[in-house]
Amino acid sequence: MTTQLREALTAAGAAALIQKFIDPLLLEYTRRYSPVLRSLPTHKMTSTVYNFNARTQYAAGGFVTDGGARPVTNSTYVQSDFKVRLLQTVGAITGFAEEVTSDLVGSLLRREIEGSVQGQLWDTETGILWGNEGCSQNGPYPQFSGLDSQVATFSGSTQNAIDGAGAALSLSLLDQTIDMVETNAAMAVSSSDWMFVASPTAISKLAQLFTNQQRFLDKVEVATGLNVPSYRDIPLVKSSFLGTRGAKMGTVTTATATTGGTLAAATYYYRVAAVMARAGETEACTEVSQATTGSTSTVTLSFSTPTGYEGATPILYKVYRSTATTTETLLGYVDATVVLQADGVTPVATTSIVDTGTALVPMNSSTAPTTLPTAYYGTNIGAKPRGAGAETIYLMSRNRDFVVRPVIRDLKPIQVYPTTSSPDSLPYAIVSDTCLAVRAPRYLGRLDRVVASL
Repeated sequence: MTTQLREALTAAGAAALIQKFIDPLLLEYTRRYSPVLRSLPTHKMTSTVYNFNARTQYAAGGFVTDGGARPVTNSTYVQSDFKVRLLQTVGAITGFAEEVTSDLVGSLLRREIEGSVQGQLWDTETGILWGNEGCSQNGPYPQFSGLDSQVATFSGSTQNAIDGAGAALSLSLLDQTIDMVETNAAMAVSSSDWMFVASPTAISKLAQLFTNQQRFLDKVEVATGLNVPSYRDIPLVKSSFLGTRGAKMGTVTTATATTGGTLAAATYYYRVAAVMARAGETEACTEVSQATTGSTSTVTLSFSTPTGYEGATPILYKVYRSTATTTETLLGYVDATVVLQADGVTPVATTSIVDTGTALVPMNSSTAPTTLPTAYYGTNIGAKPRGAGAETIYLMSRNRDFVVRPVIRDLKPIQVYPTTSSPDSLPYAIVSDTCLAVRAPRYLGRLDRVVASL
């Protein structure tokens, strides 16, 4: 019998004939805990400014003799306001892309819009926690002020913030925060009308501290489908926007000029932190110093634009300063965008900050803001830079009487039409108009710079 040689055709040899398989299940690889936006009460309105009235004092009274009288007095009323700010996300795909991806993902346009809505929710959540109106009011991207700006009184009769000073997170510190808010509000805060908002790491640390108390802890629903554990009947809610994720501001260099400012002769010590989009405040940079002479000096702080988690970029910077080493306190907030380029769309990022002695000016080389800052925004001697592992925890009311989120258009899709220069585009925009109105800052609490080591 004749023996025939046979050679098998391998998969590699038949590669051109093998059909590619792509799983139609799309992995959403960008995720956040963003509970604050879901949990806050909203108020629909049709004005650019949210105004509200508050009675701050009752008419005086007291003991009196038979037939006597007391002086006529009245209540005291004040009116406050919050400016509504605009958020926007713009995207586009081509009609061709829509067609050739339809077998796998259905409508690519729908997927993109859904992702843009989710991203803008995170942008809003970042603003609720970290935004600052003052430093950005004249810039291309004006923000509203968030909890970091509005709940920041570290001493005095209206104190609503406690500096943990790098101490380990403990139940004692939580209790101090509860007591502070309860004393201010003169009402019990141990209910689901309130919530602690903290990073997942902080919540994990609390879980360790609760080991001996597990049977006394309940779960509470703070929003539809959002069931969380509680401490003293106060829900513990995770946020991805309060931990640093290990991010630290990079190298900052200093220089001085003897004219153009009002800084007196001294040695100034600085630390700078970035507030990252869809993330939060980073650990502050290593301390730097600069000596000045005369009484008309400036100090320039220069750095490379930091990149954070998943490519996040800064929305603003926080500058801490002192005239003694390691004692810096918050000098002010600085816009992370100087101006827009000539196209009116592309931002020019801040790469240096000039301390003039009266203001912090964002700069990019020689490019300065169209309207220069005239004051420090958010100066706070009680607020200090974050060290390694330091985090912030908020005790928030969810009562509309104390805090509310006014909205005009809340995540509204806007159809954008193709142009003759791009006729096959399917552009879209998502718009939202809102702000955070903390009507009663004393009735919220902040526990700052606590370390949650697991």
